[in-house]
Amino acid sequence: MSLTQAEHVFAGAHEAGINDLLRAFFTARGHYLNYGTSSFVAATTASATNIAPIPFPGVPGGIEYAISFSIPKLDCFPDSSGGASPLPIVRGQFTLHTRVRLTVGCAQWSVDDRDYNQDRKPRVTRTPISTVLDIWARCQPTVTYYGPGIGEIGIQVDAVEIVDIKPDSLESVLECVIRMMLQGALSGVKLPFKPLTMGAFSLILLRGPLVEDNQIKLYGDV
Repeated sequence: MSLTQAEHVFAGAHEAGINDLLRAFFTARGHYLNYGTSSFVAATTASATNIAPIPFPGVPGGIEYAISFSIPKLDCFPDSSGGASPLPIVRGQFTLHTRVRLTVGCAQWSVDDRDYNQDRKPRVTRTPISTVLDIWARCQPTVTYYGPGIGEIGIQVDAVEIVDIKPDSLESVLECVIRMMLQGALSGVKLPFKPLTMGAFSLILLRGPLVEDNQIKLYGDV
């Protein structure tokens, strides 16, 4: 009873186990990490998601692009990064470390008469150009509770840090865009309560999820 205070059940998921889960999840469902317009991803598959190009006046077919995240690694409070993370965390928070590859189909309009098409419009060629950014995100767990033994733990991304991009305004814009993309990519990651049940006994959530001692913890009753 002293471990769980007023509750009778304690369930904890250690960060090592959560990282194993993330690796398994994203290895089987790469489409949550990899996105591209038709020039890069012809159709949605288990490994990548087809997305629409960005429409812009005067750009035929819109702006083609691709986004790929590496499998993120989670670090629960306290910080175990050895000073590598630029984002401090407190009890109740965790960091995610990932890399994102941003690719744009860089369009070039021909100015040579020999390269005009039959409609006398300049031909447009697209050359992929890419950059890879090192990303740190500060997060907290969310919980959706439907009833005894039924619910799930999710991830909310509160802040993203990209190191050493100037000017600061460009860094802020990129961090905002990538934070939204990362939140979208992680929206499908849910830890259901089912693995935390004990046979015929279902977890009645009373407190949590809490992030401390390198774990995500739940306290409840059965």
